[in-house]
Amino acid sequence: MIHSGSYWRSAALIACVVIAAVAFGAPDPNFRLRSALAIHDFGHVVAFGLVTTLLASALNDRSSATLNSRVRAICLAASAALALGAAVELAQAASGLHWDPWDVVRDVGGAFSAALILIALDRTISRSARAGLAGAAIVVIVVFSYPVFAALDDEARAHAQFPVLASFANTKELSRFHFGRGTQPEIVQVADHEGRTVSAMQLHLPPGRYPGFVLRHFPADWKGMRALQLLIVIPEPMPLEMTVRIDDADYDYRLDLDDRYNRSFPLSPGLNRIEIPLSDVAAAPRGRTFDLRRVQSLLIYAVDLEQPRRLIIGPISLMR
Repeated sequence: MIHSGSYWRSAALIACVVIAAVAFGAPDPNFRLRSALAIHDFGHVVAFGLVTTLLASALNDRSSATLNSRVRAICLAASAALALGAAVELAQAASGLHWDPWDVVRDVGGAFSAALILIALDRTISRSARAGLAGAAIVVIVVFSYPVFAALDDEARAHAQFPVLASFANTKELSRFHFGRGTQPEIVQVADHEGRTVSAMQLHLPPGRYPGFVLRHFPADWKGMRALQLLIVIPEPMPLEMTVRIDDADYDYRLDLDDRYNRSFPLSPGLNRIEIPLSDVAAAPRGRTFDLRRVQSLLIYAVDLEQPRRLIIGPISLMR
């Protein structure tokens, strides 16, 4: 364990304050880039692991040389780091900034893994105990870092699939979507308009104002593409009207709700093939041209649905 004087303790506390200030004021990354979001989230693990390490070093400088006192100092440092993390989230909420209770969970992961590593570095503990503590810390870090690697993996897959935006050949593709409550997405097989069996996504639409889904994570540059193609199967013997909305990076719903592509399509029972010319999308916003190089999201939803319905979405793709 590192021991130092009052200068180190002051520097450690100042560093902790700086980390907390960065955690409080750091802007959120572009929500479309899952890897950036995941790295941003994992930053909480790293930051509050570092806070725990700094506080433990400062506290142990004033503690006795016994193992119990060193462990107590580490546990106290981890607890202080968690209190600081919770205070940051509460301050963000009180200030009207974006806050996320899951960030506190990530702070717990960082503080806990750092505490385990610090205790494992104590050579007065048996080798087997140190190995167990280090192994537990590694497991915690791997669990919290998994979203980063999963996001990077699917982003690479999405770029390789383009101009297909979602093939539904792999359940991991569902992470590209945001679903409303109760939609219960699952992968199924359907026949497309040419009679081929393709993978699709089945949803249960509950009654409500706008039941449906948002596709948020895909290559944003649609320039040079001709149309967006959707395959939608209505498995029940009643027609259903669905709305397709496409937003670009310049869209701001607070300024103008017509500043986007938005159109409703009446769907018949069975297979429906929808082809949306991107020239229509480009011309849709009022007073400007839709930026096809920076497409931000695709929404498909019903409006004022009065009874539960099932919906099957086949591959979502762009056509050259």
